[in-house]
Amino acid sequence: MRRTAAEARRVLLELASDALNTPVTELTVSNGTVSVASNPSRSVTYAELIGGRRFDVTLTGDNINQTRGLAEVKPAQDLRVIGQSIPRYDIPAKVDGSLTWAVDVKLPGMVHARNVRPPVAGATLESVDEASVSGMPGFVAVVRRRNYLAVVFEREEQAINGARALRTEWTPPAEAPFPPSEELFDYMRSQTPTSSSREVVTGDPDAAFAPATRVLEADYEVPFQGHTAIGPAHALADPSDGLMTIYSNDMKIYGLRLGVARFLDMPEDRVRAIYMDGPQVYGRTAADDVGFEAAFLAKELGRPVRVQWMRDEETAWDTKGPAYTFKMRGGLDAAGRPVVIEYEARSLDYNHVGYNEPNTVLIAQLMGIRPEQPAQGGAALPSNQYGIAHQRMIGHVVSLPMIWETPLRCGNLRDPNGPQVTFAFEAFIDEMAAAANADPVEFRLSMIEDSNEDAQFRKARSLAIVRAAAEAYGWDSRPSPNPLMAAASGPIVSGRGIAYTFRSGTVVAIIANVEVNRETGRVFVRRLVCAHDCGLVINPTGMKYTVECGMLHGLSRALWEEVRFDSEKVTSVDWASHPTLRHSDTPESIEVVIVNGDPNPDRPDMPHYGAGEACHKPLIAAVANAVFDATGVRLRRVPFRAESVLEALRGVAT
Repeated sequence: MRRTAAEARRVLLELASDALNTPVTELTVSNGTVSVASNPSRSVTYAELIGGRRFDVTLTGDNINQTRGLAEVKPAQDLRVIGQSIPRYDIPAKVDGSLTWAVDVKLPGMVHARNVRPPVAGATLESVDEASVSGMPGFVAVVRRRNYLAVVFEREEQAINGARALRTEWTPPAEAPFPPSEELFDYMRSQTPTSSSREVVTGDPDAAFAPATRVLEADYEVPFQGHTAIGPAHALADPSDGLMTIYSNDMKIYGLRLGVARFLDMPEDRVRAIYMDGPQVYGRTAADDVGFEAAFLAKELGRPVRVQWMRDEETAWDTKGPAYTFKMRGGLDAAGRPVVIEYEARSLDYNHVGYNEPNTVLIAQLMGIRPEQPAQGGAALPSNQYGIAHQRMIGHVVSLPMIWETPLRCGNLRDPNGPQVTFAFEAFIDEMAAAANADPVEFRLSMIEDSNEDAQFRKARSLAIVRAAAEAYGWDSRPSPNPLMAAASGPIVSGRGIAYTFRSGTVVAIIANVEVNRETGRVFVRRLVCAHDCGLVINPTGMKYTVECGMLHGLSRALWEEVRFDSEKVTSVDWASHPTLRHSDTPESIEVVIVNGDPNPDRPDMPHYGAGEACHKPLIAAVANAVFDATGVRLRRVPFRAESVLEALRGVAT
């Protein structure tokens, strides 16, 4: 975007040079007005130069991220808008209620649809009794394609009632589509992987374990977690005038346009997708699916159709972040220094669903449309700058018995694998620090010091990040667990924990301060401190809000979120059976420290690495490490609900 904007500026200055009969070198620009530096009264605006016309300038580059023209970007030192906290334009309309959201769009003649999902995963629709609803007020149609089924009515409440009243017959699959969630991790460990990553080996791990003075092993588990947006998925599609116009808050609106065009076999230039604000964000959500459903129904009926998922449908059928199991093993030498570490992950990510793919969206799967081969999925490796001499890292993907037409379909959830992987790895690093009787911050800094620098200066920036987080928190050097907590009177004990990682070029460390009620098991995260280095910061206030929200989302996943299911269907389908973060869980203090740890922070080509998801990765691990500091108990399974924490505390006590 910066390179493209720089090219547009170059072209505009050339046009202004002609218009003002002045060399470009003698022009200056301010707020979209080009002036002669020696005579500001001679000026012309960008709008006057280009208004109503196209640039039609050829750009180069192998892909959109490499796009560039002839112009170079401004040096960071010359930037006047970037780096300023510009107020958000959207807040006033959201506060006073005047904003039109995607869910609010109304069109003349529009009708309302509701899906009728299979009662159990993999069921086959045998028959539909249309007469059971055709006499209801507002009835328009029942639409069926194989196992996809929807009712359409004139009003929304009529569609809801119709979906509930429609009589259908389904045949369940011959075999259970998945094990119950209580048996999930045992199932994952017993399966033959569908694929494995390339094993990454440094040094000689096998030989390094033999002389190790202390060898540690631990298993970690993370369940399926869903998007569960506060507002269920919705879209409105309008087939008027030979077009298909979709109103949606899908985060990849151009992908929605292309995918729907292919799904409906329409020319791409006859499909429009209009982005509007809404709740479906953070990865590959059900916004993709509902846009396709609305467009399909609109084409079938020749009328504008609005589709909204129900709460139980949203929670059960949205895409999930993959479940993980981890096997960690590490060794310390006589001085307590880490000499070897092994990481082995298993991810239930087979048939990972991409964005707006016309043959993997849910409606396509239910219609029997699918690619020849499911997506392979992936199991990520840890991201850190630790200089441990001997390492072995590998990830495996395993599959459920049913991979199509299932509510346990995986898609990107805010940092697709990062929170799971960082939880296991950074919690185990903390276990090694405790075994070495070392301070967790100093333990990490020592390992980072032992690493080699890379092209993105991750070593220097990692050192700066960990130190900045510790300084902002007021970290006092001591091992974990806190020896004072063991003798503490009363039910409440407190502790602190740190976790660090990077995502692409963004480096982040989080310190959590928690209180644990030893009588109830409740974990309350009182304070969060995040040190964050994403390179060049475009809008400091916006970045801080983004990081705060990312940590709160991660906190919800740490404390509450888990998709539960029996051997036929998802059973966590509402806010009671699938609880999420509440106002009472919100930390009293959230601090974001912006860090520029680049060894040459004034270099003109300062890159910007992105601030949307990195803070999400270490949050769960920071909370787990803080609970250990407070209680001496390791939590190796997410989420940390009160009942599981209490069970862990009682297990140690006995």
